[in-house]
Parts: sequence; structure tokens; C-alpha cells
Amino acid sequence: MAVPPFRIFFDTSVYIAALLSPEGAAGELLRLVEAGVVRMLVSDEVIIEADRVLSRKFPELIQDSRSLWKHLGPEIAPNPTAAQVKPFLVLLAKGDASILCSARLAKASAFVTWNTRDFMRPGVKTLVDFPIVVPADGLKLFRKWIEPFLGE
Repeated sequence: MAVPPFRIFFDTSVYIAALLSPEGAAGELLRLVEAGVVRMLVSDEVIIEADRVLSRKFPELIQDSRSLWKHLGPEIAPNPTAAQVKPFLVLLAKGDASILCSARLAKASAFVTWNTRDFMRPGVKTLVDFPIVVPADGLKLFRKWIEPFLGE
């Protein structure tokens, strides 16, 4: 039986962490994407934000990043309408609200971020029906999800 991909929405912070530290949990998540057992979800805003941050802080990684995006072929989540993002704006800044709303529209299995200050503040998790976790916990979720496919 073919294993359907586990769909993880990658926040900008996790993508950049994977570039900077490929041996860490974020890098391991990207290896699972490359192996085809995790489906990487991002929004246009994540790609633009990653490019902007890398250009400003790590310009030497821009070309590697652009090649990696092409190699990984992430699924691009829908851009939310103003009405769809409105409830998210009560708890999050505009950019974060749009990114998390995109993850909900894409029906992500999980949202992985290093931005715990904003995405894990009280009430934010009530906006979505999937866990919001750091990369190490994203790996734990994946392991729990894949177990039934490995048994028997």
C-alpha cells in the first residue's frame, strides 16, 4: 500500500533554520520532503519572506535557497481573502495571520514554526484544526502518523 504524504506547512523560520543547520530537526523535515513521505506546504508569502530575510541576513545563501525551492517543489497554499484572514488578525500581525490562514486553507496536517512567541500565544491554536509545533515536535507527529503504515 502506498503511503500518502503527511502534509506539513513550513513557516519561514523553519525553512531558514533548515538551510542554516541541515543536521537539525528542520533539516530532517526537509529530508523527509525529499524522500516523498512529507508534503511541504508553503504560501507565496513564506517564499517571499524567506527571500527577503536571506537577502538581508545571509545573502550568500540566496542561490542555494532558490535552487532548493525548485528541487523541493512545495505545494503552494491558497492566498486568503480579506474575509478569511480577518479572524486571524485578532491574535496575529498581518503577515503571520495570512500565513496561518493559508495553512488552514491548504488543510495542513501540521504547522511547523520556530516563531513560538506569536504562533503559540494563547488562543492562536483555536483558529486552526491542526497542531502548531516546533520542528522536533513535527518529527514526533510524523513518526506517530507513519506507525500504522509500517506495522504488520
